[in-house]
Amino acid sequence: MGRNRKNITIQLNRRIDELLRIGEKKVKVDGRAEGIHSVKTADSYRGTAGRLAEVCKASGVRSIEDIDKSVVERYMESYRNASAWTVSRELSATNKILGTSYTPSDFGFTQRRTYVSVKNNRGDLPPTSTAHKAENQEALYFASVTGCRRSSLDPSSKTAVTASDAVRNAQGQIIGFRFVEKGGRERVSAVLLSERQNLTQWVDNKLKGGLSPDAPLISHIDKNMGSHRMRAEYARELYNELKEAKERGIDIYDGRKYELFINKDKYDYSYNNPRFKADVVHGFDKAIALEVSFALGHNRLDISLYSYLLR
Repeated sequence: MGRNRKNITIQLNRRIDELLRIGEKKVKVDGRAEGIHSVKTADSYRGTAGRLAEVCKASGVRSIEDIDKSVVERYMESYRNASAWTVSRELSATNKILGTSYTPSDFGFTQRRTYVSVKNNRGDLPPTSTAHKAENQEALYFASVTGCRRSSLDPSSKTAVTASDAVRNAQGQIIGFRFVEKGGRERVSAVLLSERQNLTQWVDNKLKGGLSPDAPLISHIDKNMGSHRMRAEYARELYNELKEAKERGIDIYDGRKYELFINKDKYDYSYNNPRFKADVVHGFDKAIALEVSFALGHNRLDISLYSYLLR
């Protein structure tokens, strides 16, 4: 593309047009799909392109070939206080448009959760804590991105979570997990948006390694290790992601909110509880905080507020 051809906004959108593969079979290279296969994704990328173009104009960049790391860094700086999901989304879109492979850490953002980062985040625990043990890292990670209870993590439990409990979207990405809890009660919890790609790859690698879809996903958890700490981390992160998704008009439930994730009758009943009349309670959006409660396996607003979000 010539340096003087059209303005930078048009150049970026033309690059997106070149990447469109709507209706075509996905081809993966190094584990990533080539091209853009969804109108919704293309629209999201055009939003990124428009915002990136403004940074380019302010930086005197007129050609797409001149968008280097320093320009991307200036663009990502505006997301310094955003959630991990937003950072990942914007950088993924930028990489796709520019054909680059930058990571959040390239710009000083915290990396996605891994077993190691979960372990390091336990720094305020005593050295003898079960959370520091390597064999517990799978359980800690899974609980922190799904909000599951301990019973779902225990491989000896009849209700241990399995790969077949995963809820996937049309693209095969895991968006939630089914859990069976006290009294045989079932629920589906949303996987954190920022962790869906990571968790999907982790589960798929286990299946490729020979794990049966109906075998426990978690291989070990110490007898005296609980999951409340990780459920609280999940609750706070899910609240932030839901709040941001609401502001951006994004459906994290992939159109299946009341089909799978939330019992609408119970939700409406709890929302109209006279104890919490205002739309904002203790600084939290009541509707979103209630969604977090359902994700945790509760149907009362006070549970998510006082046991998780306000702690």
